[in-house]
Amino acid sequence: MAHDLLDVPNVPESPEIAAVPTPVAHGNRIGLAYGHFLYRMRWFILAIWTVALAISIPFAGQVAQVLSSGGYTLQGSESVRANDTISAKLQHSPTSSLVVFQSSQAYVTDAAYASEVQAFIASAQGLKHVTRATRGLTGVDNQTTFVTVSYDVDESKAVDLLPALRQLLPTHVDASHPAQAYITGAPAINDAYSSIISEDIAGAEKVSLPIALVVLLGVFGTLIAAGLPLLLALVAVPVALAILYVIALHTTTSIFVLNIATIVGLGIAIDYSLFMTRRFREELAGGKSVREAVAWTVATSGEAIMFSGLTVLIGFSGLFLIGVPFMTSIGIGGMVVVGAAAVAALTLLPALLGLLGTRVNAVRIPLLSRLTMSHPDRPVERGFWYRLARLVTRRPIMVLLVSIALLVALGWPVFAINPATYGASTLPSTTPAQQGLEIFNRQFPSLNQNPIQVVLQTSDGGNILTDSALDRITTLSLWLSQQPHVTGVTSLMSLPATSNAPAPDLATLKTLYLTGAYQQQPGIASLVQATTAGDTTVVSVTTDAPIDSLAGVALVDGIRAHDQALVPGLHAQVGGTQALSIDFTRYLYSRFPYSILFVLCATFIVLLIMFRSVILPLKAVLVNTLSLAATYGALVFVFQQGHFQDLLGFTSNGTVDATIPILIFCVLFGLSMDYEVFLLSRIREEWRATQDNRRAVERGLTMTGAVITNAALLFIIVTGSFTFTRMLQTKEIGFGMTLAVLVDATIVRSLLVP
Repeated sequence: MAHDLLDVPNVPESPEIAAVPTPVAHGNRIGLAYGHFLYRMRWFILAIWTVALAISIPFAGQVAQVLSSGGYTLQGSESVRANDTISAKLQHSPTSSLVVFQSSQAYVTDAAYASEVQAFIASAQGLKHVTRATRGLTGVDNQTTFVTVSYDVDESKAVDLLPALRQLLPTHVDASHPAQAYITGAPAINDAYSSIISEDIAGAEKVSLPIALVVLLGVFGTLIAAGLPLLLALVAVPVALAILYVIALHTTTSIFVLNIATIVGLGIAIDYSLFMTRRFREELAGGKSVREAVAWTVATSGEAIMFSGLTVLIGFSGLFLIGVPFMTSIGIGGMVVVGAAAVAALTLLPALLGLLGTRVNAVRIPLLSRLTMSHPDRPVERGFWYRLARLVTRRPIMVLLVSIALLVALGWPVFAINPATYGASTLPSTTPAQQGLEIFNRQFPSLNQNPIQVVLQTSDGGNILTDSALDRITTLSLWLSQQPHVTGVTSLMSLPATSNAPAPDLATLKTLYLTGAYQQQPGIASLVQATTAGDTTVVSVTTDAPIDSLAGVALVDGIRAHDQALVPGLHAQVGGTQALSIDFTRYLYSRFPYSILFVLCATFIVLLIMFRSVILPLKAVLVNTLSLAATYGALVFVFQQGHFQDLLGFTSNGTVDATIPILIFCVLFGLSMDYEVFLLSRIREEWRATQDNRRAVERGLTMTGAVITNAALLFIIVTGSFTFTRMLQTKEIGFGMTLAVLVDATIVRSLLVP
């Protein structure tokens, strides 16, 4: 903390940090007046929050039911336009479930097996919103088949139809029902996401909250004070979730909002209440009355909480600029939960402190009190944090270089980052939706190898079954079959391999199409019905290249670069799973710089208003950026490169979820400012009292070092519990937040910033 903060000459340091009364600045007068108001209205405020909580709890418990796992597509991309064309022209249902049947004993052709499948189809066709149920091919083991159940509603509404579909499945395997059935497909996968995330959040809370209470007992040494942070979290989070429930009723909201809302809501509510409760006890220990202690707590820690909350809100609002529904819903959810936590900290908590008064120190825990790092009721003028503060201020260059070296070392792997879009493979293997998908992928390899679909349309809207158009389709099909990593091409002029008679040659095929004689060939007629209508046909390409791999990206880009040249006179669009994922990831990172610029500039302005300094906000932005780079590097090291995967319970696929770096930046850039704001606001407060830059830094770090460390520890307990959940995306978010807070509270706020 150089002279840039204060722009005054150094005063010779004293051998000991003395407590100096803080003058009442203009900003404090407003805070003091607000604090006195809260004290007078404390019973009314408590009543308002009690009513709000009572109303919120029923809705908070139902929020998962109105959330969706969708929102990952973006309108206007080539892949989305191609898929929309397929749905519109070929009458493909926008939503369908896949019911996979597999037997360990019987073959698909056995009478009992066929009867079981046919009975299911007949029953499924009678369900509400089901347009058709059709049986698919036979698997490679001849013991597996599937039924496609199509709906006339979108994915979010199709999820509600799953219970009725499950009731049609046999409850056990016997002679009349030899096959086990698994429901998979988008609705079932969405439903599994929702259930698992809700269960994981509940499990994480059961683990983290008791541990947090034990730590709080050690921090405060009294049961009443330790319970306040948890009480604030247990009020703010349900209220925020109830608001999200109302929002989700009117707009598509991602299920992953639950992860962010719970992690951030619990962590930030505990952080804010910890800082405020510590300051209240400090003011009481200094001899102030309860009323004055509340007022000074609000005027000091309350101001820091207000500006801290603003920076976190700015971070979440940066997600709006990404322009993807998934990100927008996360931004809305984050802003709601942070707003609820900040408002509760600035209203409910001061009211509770005013009601408790000196009873905040009641029910002491002697053993835990002796184990605390510092005595919360009086300043720490000697000890670890005082010695560290003296070291930092006496050896600033050395500490600066060592801190930066550590952050650079942590962040170095970020240069190898490979973002990708995760699919259903992140579901636990124990879920029926994932089991059915794995069986389907093994048994029907020609249908599941990340298809690329090239949609061809005539430029004049004429029939696609013309001599010239068929020649273009032939040229494209042959070229596609020769590309690296292509395992198969299916088109009008490249029929799929079957066990029946060999496919007609190209000349015969063309004649069949031109004369209409193909309608007498059942196999070819079925292919035409599935791939072609009027002016449109679809060429399907299967590939062994993983989604978002370098090979997969090169293949899609190569097709897009050559398709128009290969099919002159036809309009070509490339869609399918591979193309959708590539378009989504590229769009995310084309918009990410705008989000970064907005967050940096808006945060700089807020800190400029708070500290009335240009250098301090600039330094805070630069330091936070360095801290986040270290977090990115660690994410790559662990999740992309696979280090510690056995410990954390996952299998690396060589990528990082494309959404995680963006979420971490927007979420953590603001959260990281928490400790920055609390540290610098205390240093500024001490400087106002001493007019000594070095002493202000030393006293500010001494007075906040322990509380920032404790707050970070509590936040890490909450976020760390999510690192061991079942969903890979949740693991990455939990790990990223845990490491970011750990780095921020140790290397950055304890060493680099001072």
